[in-house]
Amino acid sequence: EDTSHSEDDVQETKKSCWDCLPCYRPYAGDTTKLREIVVNAPYSQDPELLSRHQFMDNYVATTRYRWWNFIFKNLYEQFQKAANFYFLIMAIITSIPGVSTIPVYATVTPLAFVLAVTAIKDGIDDYKRYKNDRELNNRTVEVLVPGGDTQVLKWDQLQVGHVVKVKQDTNFPADLILLSSSEENGECGIQTANLDGETNLKIRQALKETVSLSPEHIAKVGSMTVKCERPHPQLYGFEGQLFMDDAHYALNPSHMLLRGAMLKETKFVYALVIYTGNQTKVMLNNDPPRFKQSHMDKVMNKQLYLIFILQFCIVFTCTVLSGWFYVNRAGKHWYFRIEDTSVAAGTQDAVTNFFAFYVLLSVMVPISLIVSMELVRLGQAVLINVDNRMYDSEDGKLAAARSTTLSEELGQIQYIFSDKTGTLTSNQMAFEKCSIAGVMYGGTEKDTIGVNDSKRNKSGGDGSFDLKSQHKDGLLTEADRSHEHDGIITPHHLHGRHRDSDEMTGDRQHSRATRIPDMSTIDVDGDPRFCNMSDPALLFKLLEGDEAARSYVLALALCHTVSAVTDITRPGKVIYQGESTDEIALVTMASFHGVRFVSRERDVVTLVLPWVTQEGQQQHNDSKGAAASGGPGHRRSNTMGSRVQFKILQIMAFSSDRKRMAVIVQYPDGSIRVLIKGADDVMERRASKDPQVNSPDMWKTTHSHLFQFSREGLRVMLVGERVLDAKSYQEWSKRYAEASESFADKGDSRQEKMDRIAGEIEKDFKVLGVTAIEDKLQDGVPLTLKLLKKAGIKIWVLTGDKQNTAVNIGKSCGLIGWDYQLEYLRATTPEDVMKELKTIKQHLELSDKQGAALMVTGASLEVGLEDKTQELLFEVMNHPIVRVVVASRMSPKQKARVVTLVKTKLHVVTLAVGDGANDVSMIRAAHVGVGIRGKEGMQAANSSDYAISKFRFLTQLLLVHGTLSYNRNAILILYFFYKNIMMAVQQIYFVFVCGYSSEEVFDGYMLNTFNLCWTALPILLFSVFDRPANVDELLEFPQLYLSGLHGDLFNFRTFWISFFEAVVHGSVVWLMTWYTAHDMFDSYWVSSVATYTVVVLVANTKMAMITTTWFWFNALIIILTVLVYFGFIYLYCGPIGFSFSPWLFGVIQQVMARPMFYLVALWLCISVFLQDYLVYYVQRIFNPTLLMLVQECRNDTSKKQDLIYALNNKSARRKSTTTYTKAPNGRNNPGNTGMMGAKYPQHEAKLKMLAT
Repeated sequence: EDTSHSEDDVQETKKSCWDCLPCYRPYAGDTTKLREIVVNAPYSQDPELLSRHQFMDNYVATTRYRWWNFIFKNLYEQFQKAANFYFLIMAIITSIPGVSTIPVYATVTPLAFVLAVTAIKDGIDDYKRYKNDRELNNRTVEVLVPGGDTQVLKWDQLQVGHVVKVKQDTNFPADLILLSSSEENGECGIQTANLDGETNLKIRQALKETVSLSPEHIAKVGSMTVKCERPHPQLYGFEGQLFMDDAHYALNPSHMLLRGAMLKETKFVYALVIYTGNQTKVMLNNDPPRFKQSHMDKVMNKQLYLIFILQFCIVFTCTVLSGWFYVNRAGKHWYFRIEDTSVAAGTQDAVTNFFAFYVLLSVMVPISLIVSMELVRLGQAVLINVDNRMYDSEDGKLAAARSTTLSEELGQIQYIFSDKTGTLTSNQMAFEKCSIAGVMYGGTEKDTIGVNDSKRNKSGGDGSFDLKSQHKDGLLTEADRSHEHDGIITPHHLHGRHRDSDEMTGDRQHSRATRIPDMSTIDVDGDPRFCNMSDPALLFKLLEGDEAARSYVLALALCHTVSAVTDITRPGKVIYQGESTDEIALVTMASFHGVRFVSRERDVVTLVLPWVTQEGQQQHNDSKGAAASGGPGHRRSNTMGSRVQFKILQIMAFSSDRKRMAVIVQYPDGSIRVLIKGADDVMERRASKDPQVNSPDMWKTTHSHLFQFSREGLRVMLVGERVLDAKSYQEWSKRYAEASESFADKGDSRQEKMDRIAGEIEKDFKVLGVTAIEDKLQDGVPLTLKLLKKAGIKIWVLTGDKQNTAVNIGKSCGLIGWDYQLEYLRATTPEDVMKELKTIKQHLELSDKQGAALMVTGASLEVGLEDKTQELLFEVMNHPIVRVVVASRMSPKQKARVVTLVKTKLHVVTLAVGDGANDVSMIRAAHVGVGIRGKEGMQAANSSDYAISKFRFLTQLLLVHGTLSYNRNAILILYFFYKNIMMAVQQIYFVFVCGYSSEEVFDGYMLNTFNLCWTALPILLFSVFDRPANVDELLEFPQLYLSGLHGDLFNFRTFWISFFEAVVHGSVVWLMTWYTAHDMFDSYWVSSVATYTVVVLVANTKMAMITTTWFWFNALIIILTVLVYFGFIYLYCGPIGFSFSPWLFGVIQQVMARPMFYLVALWLCISVFLQDYLVYYVQRIFNPTLLMLVQECRNDTSKKQDLIYALNNKSARRKSTTTYTKAPNGRNNPGNTGMMGAKYPQHEAKLKMLAT
C-alpha cells in the first residue's frame, strides 16, 4: 500500500526561532496539508513510518496554569488590571528610601491581600479543572493489537492510528472514524449531550466496505490508510478519504464519532483514532470563559480617570506649596535643621515630596473595591443559582449564572433580542394542517378525529383507536362493524358522514354526502403529541388512489433523516427519533394517515402503505402467512397494507444556508425521484415555472393557504417532487461523488462543492403541497413580555421563520399590540429600501397611535445595513413610537450583525436570548447572553452568560435579580468612594498644618485595616442581601426597573454628589477633632487616633443609614465591627502594638479618658444621620421616586391598588390636570381625584412621568 506523501500534500511550515526547543517543534504528522493516518501504526516496527506518524498524545489539560508557572502567570494576569498596576507603582515609590514617610507595608499589605485573594480563587478553580482532567485521562478503553486481540489502555495513552473497541453506554475517548459495529449494517447510535446537549439518538454509519472486515484484518498494521484535514473546531465538519485495496472512499461527518459522545443502542463498535487530546473537536471548542465588562464598570472607570486628574492637581498644588515653604519658611523653624534654603534645594525637596504625596493620596482609589466587587458578584450569582422561582420541573434544573461579572448588567438592559422558535415558543412541534395541490386538509377541531387530548383518551394502549367508543359516538355504523373482522379498509367500506366543506377548507370539492373512511382502523406509530391532524378525507384520497395525495404523503415519509426505534411501552410499535422535531412531526403525520415509516437499513427505507401495491403484495401475503402461523413477536394488523421498500440513493441534508433538504429515492417501480422540502421563499424560487407542471390556479390557492397558515402562527414549508431519468441521475451522481471525495481547495470547500452540485437538481420540481406545523407558545410568555415592556425594555424578535408567522406569533403573545400601527420593510434594492424607509418614517411622524411595530425581512435588512441606508434604518427602528421590531428570515450571521450594530451605534445595553445553535452568534455579540435549555440542545446555554430553562424566567432574572443587583452594586461603589474620600480629606487638611511636608496623618497599619476590617463586612452583606423592594413588589411594579435602565443610581451626577458629600463630612470631622478639641490633646498622634476613630464611626453610621432591609446578622455585624475596632485599637496602642508602632503607645488611653471625645464622636454621627434623614425626607415629600411610593404602599393595600391604577391608567399619559381618576373599585367619590392624588397632589408630575 502506498503511504508516501504526494506533492500536493506537502505544506511548507514556517521556521521559528523556537523550533530548536522540543516543546515548540510541530508534530511530524502535522507538517503536511493533509493528515495521513495508518491503521495501527503505533504497533509498527518500521522506523520511517514511526518517525512521520507522530501526533499529539491524548492527554487532556484544561487548566490555565501548571505548578511551576502559577505564581508568575497569575501575577502577570492580575497586573493587566489598571488599579492593580497603579498600586504596584505606589508600592515601588514607597519602597524608595527618603521618598515617602509611609512605611512600605502600608501600601504593600492591601495590594498583597488583593493579589492573594484573587490568586487563591483562581487556584481553587484551576485545581477543580485539574481533578476533572485527571479523572478523564485515567479512564480505560480496549485497543486492538495486531492479531485481533485487545489490550486495555488509559485514555491518555491512546495514539493516532490506534483501533479502539468502544462498548455500549461508554464515551468515546478521542475523535474516531467508525469502521464496523455489532449491527450487521454497520450502524450505531450515539448521544451527543456532552457536546451540544441534544439527548435524542443520532445515527452514525460505517462504510459498507469496512463493515464485514474481521478484527484480525482491521488490526493488521497498514490494512487501511486515512487522509483527512488538519484538526479544526467545526463540530460537524469533516473531509477525508479512506484508502484500502487500491481503492478510496469518501469520509464525511456521518462516519465520525466525536470525543465526549456516548455509544447507545449498539453493543460495541470498532473505530480508528484520528484526532487526540487537545486537537479533538470538543477541546478545540472548549473556549475559556469570556470576559465581559459591565456598563457600571465602564462608568466607574471614567470617574476613576477624573479622580486621577483631580489627584494630580492636588498633588501638584501640595508639591508647589512644599517647595515654597522649604525656601521661604523652613529655615525659620530650628527643629527642621535645614541649612540650605536655596531654590535648588527646595526644588529637590519638592520633587521628592511629589511622589510621597501621590502615595499619601492613593487612598482616594479604593483598591479593596476590586475584591469586594468580585465577592459581591459571586454572592449574587449564587443567589441566582439557588432561586427556586427559576426552577423548571420538566428538566429539574435551576438557573445557572455562568458569568460572575455581569450581575448588575441584568438591571440595565435596554434592548432584548429574542429568537422565536424554542424561545418564545416551546419547540414542541405538532402537525396541524396541510395543503395538497391546492386543497386544504386538517381544518378546524371538528374536522379532526381522535388525535387531540379529548379524543386520545379513547385510544387503546397499542396506539389504535377503540372501536367501541367510536361506535358509541356515532362514528361507525353497523354495516361498518360487520367488516371489522377482516381488518380491511376499502372505498366500499366507507360510511357516510355529513361535514361542511366550507368550514373545513373553503374550497374542498366534496359534497356533504361524501363517504369517508373510519380512522379508528389505522395503526399509529410515533408519539401522538407530534400530530394534531387526522383527516379522514385525506385517507379517503389515499385509498382512492389520488396521485397528488399519495405523492405528498410519501414525500413526508421518505424525505427525512429520522430513525425508527422499537417502542418498549407498545409492543409491535415504533417511535421516531431524529435531530429535528419538525421531521418527526412530518413522519408522524404520514403515520396517522396510514403511511407508516417502520425501518431504515442503511440505504433502504421500509414503509407500510394503507393501499395494496403490486410490489408490496407478495410481502403482504407473506406477513399474513406469518400471522397465521403465530410467528414470535408478530401482531395482526388492523389495516390492509403493503410493506414496500424504497432505495435511498442520496441525501442532501438541511442547512441554514440552503434552507432546504432533498433525498433522491428509487421507487419500487424503478423510477428515480427527487423529494425536496424547505422554506417557502427558497422553494418558490427554485420550483418549475412551467404552467403545465405548477398551474397558476395551484399557485393562487397555495399562496392563499400559506398566508392563512402564517396568520395562524404556523410554521410552513413547501414540499416538491422531481422525476429524473436514469441517465441524468448517473451523470449527476458521478459529479456529486467526485465532489464528496474532494478536499477543500482555494476555490471552495467540499461542502460548498456538494451544495452547488446538489442545487442543479433541486430545481424545476413540481410543488406537491404545504406543511403547517404548530410551535406552541411557552407558558407565561405573554405576561413576561408585558412586564418587560412595562419595564421600558425594547424587544426585537430575530427569527428565521416566515414574516406572517412571526407577526402572528407576536400578536398572540402580546408582543405586538392589536392597536399597534404595523409598518413593513420588504424591498430588496438600495433605492427601494431608501424609498420605503422614508415612507415609513413619514407614516410614523403622522401617526396618532400609541405604539408601532416594524416588520423587516432578512433580505431587506441586509440591504438596509449598508452604509447608504444604515443611518435612516436605525432612525426608523428607534422612532419613539416604535415599540417592537420583528425581523424574519434572518440568518445567524445577520442576527449577530444586528445586535452588534445596535450595541455600537446606539450605545445601549443589550441582551440576546435564544435556545439553538443558530443563536450562539447573537448571544456572544450581546452585552448579556441568555441561553435557554431547549429541545435544540445546550449549545446556546453553554455559550451564554446565564442559562435558564424557560423564557418566563427572564422576569425573575431581570426585574428581580437585575434590579436588586444594580441597586446594591451602585451603592457599593458610591459607599467605597465615600469612605475613602472622607479618609483622604483628613490627609489633605493635614498637609496644611504640617508645613506642607509629606508626613502621614494616620499610622500605616491603621490605614490598611480601615478598608479591610472596619468598613468591609457591613457593605458586603448589604450588597448581597439588601432588598429595597421585595420580590412581589418588583414584579407588581416593573417600572422600578427604569432606575437601572436609565442609570439613575450610578452616573456622573450621583458619583460626584457622593464625592462632595464625603468631602463635606470629612471636613466636618477634621474641624471638630483637630480644632474644636485642639486643647484636649497634647500630641498629633492622639489627634490622629481620635480622628481615625471618628471616621470609622461615621462610616458605619452612614452604612446603617443606607441599609433598607434589616436582618439580625447585618445589624449584628455593624455592632460587632465597632466593638471589635475598639478592642483592636486598645491592644494596638498597648504592648502588643509597641513593636510595630511605638509612637502610638498609650495614645488610646488618652483619647478614651476625655469625655469631650465621646461628645464630639456622638455629635458627628448624629450630624450625618440628621443630614441623610433630612435629604430623604425632603425628597419623599417634594420629589419622591417610584421606589419611595412603593415602600410607602407596602402595608396598605388601598394605596398599592391606587398606585398600580395610576401607573396603568391611560389618562395619566395625557396632558391632564388630574393625576388620578376614579378607581374602578369605586372607593373614591365621583369627581374625586383618588386617594393617592388627594393625599399627594405634589406627586402629580412625577407620576405622570412614571406612567408615561
